[in-house]
Amino acid sequence: MPSVILRDTKLQGNISENSSITLDGVLLGNIKAEEVIIKENGNVTGNISTDHNIEVGGQVTGDLSSDKIHLNSTAKVKGKLFHRNLVIDEGAQLEIAASTRKKITSNNKN
Repeated sequence: MPSVILRDTKLQGNISENSSITLDGVLLGNIKAEEVIIKENGNVTGNISTDHNIEVGGQVTGDLSSDKIHLNSTAKVKGKLFHRNLVIDEGAQLEIAASTRKKITSNNKN
């Protein structure tokens, strides 16, 4: 079941979740989950790492690592991006370094 952190909620500390997290509040700490959605009012100072998807509509100061990263037009991101697929909507405000990662299979291991 997905976890939701509502607006006007302020948390400090790291979060680890087996499924999805939707954040519309403030977090000072790292997130590790299957999927993370940062809503327009969401603000994270820390690194976010997911197995599948990160969607940002709010503000993140920290590194993002996921197979897919989607930065909405309202996103403000400062940090490094590690991804396989990256979508950036027009209007997103970024101070980033991005690195596309390849999926390692038994055929291309060296």
